[in-house]
Amino acid sequence: MGKFSIVQYFREQWKTLPICSGDVGSKAVMVVGSNVGIGLEASVHFARMKPRLLFTTCRDEEKCERTPEVLMERTGDDGTGIIPMLLDLGSFDSVRAFAATFTAEACSDHGLDVLVANAGTSVQEYTRTDDDWEVMFQVNYLSMVLLSILMLPHLVKASSSGSSSRLVVVSSFGHHFGVGKLKNAAQWKSVLATINDKEFCDGVDRYNMSKLLQVMFVRELAARLPNPTPVVACTVQPGFRRSNLFRDLDNKWYARTFISLAGVLFSARTPDQGSRTLVHAAVDGDELAMHGRYLSSCQVTEEDDYIFTPEGKAFSERLWAETIDTLSKVDGRVPDIVKQYLRLG
Repeated sequence: MGKFSIVQYFREQWKTLPICSGDVGSKAVMVVGSNVGIGLEASVHFARMKPRLLFTTCRDEEKCERTPEVLMERTGDDGTGIIPMLLDLGSFDSVRAFAATFTAEACSDHGLDVLVANAGTSVQEYTRTDDDWEVMFQVNYLSMVLLSILMLPHLVKASSSGSSSRLVVVSSFGHHFGVGKLKNAAQWKSVLATINDKEFCDGVDRYNMSKLLQVMFVRELAARLPNPTPVVACTVQPGFRRSNLFRDLDNKWYARTFISLAGVLFSARTPDQGSRTLVHAAVDGDELAMHGRYLSSCQVTEEDDYIFTPEGKAFSERLWAETIDTLSKVDGRVPDIVKQYLRLG
């Protein structure tokens, strides 16, 4: 079990991470949010490894079409196996349509060997999506779970007895700071409704909470997958890095100044360095040790202590149950997939 340590933080930030060179020549790899930041850099690493297929997703159609060109420019690849797809995690309809399109395409016949669920957002002002969920809650958690569940059959399909598929969810060390908002969670009438409420917390706490929920989801999913598992699921934290995650603050000079100073003071990684743990979790590492776990700096490390307490375990189980119930109403495929591919918790 673990807690956030400032000493350990700087040790990791200063560490030079290895560049993975795994064999993905026969694999189909998907990177969600692949047009910028660590998603782009992870896609560059994958493209250099020449997978059979590399699916890149963006929420903007123009950027979606531009991503293969950027990857070809960066890697010298001819782009034959790079397939851009439109996906907006701020919309359940977009996630549902994306999964339906992938299933209908011939390229899905082999299944999907790697899904890197990277796309995320951080906003300071409380904003709801068209689906009536707070935007960070939906993008970082609910839609990520929906996508993971809908893609689970494809991940299982691509697995073999000697090689499990990989589901990599990009979380954050910020999950340690999310637990402070759960002190009275046992008294909440509804987990999802409480977190979605405008009065629950501010933007920073919401972001950290969404990262904590990701860690809990992966642990609950891993506990329900068969043993031996056809899909290795894990969360990774890429470290504090220079990125456009806080792009909603770009029009505020003081916010830009603060973020720039924070980058210097807290030894921000480059997007390339930040992407390396994603790639490691996707194609390298000890599958058994990684499954259901949290990785930092290309190593399995401890999640926050709260997750292992009786209160944390009870909250996590409630979260799973409410999430699956809610998403089952969003897409009728969810309960069928859960029933077919997962065990009872």
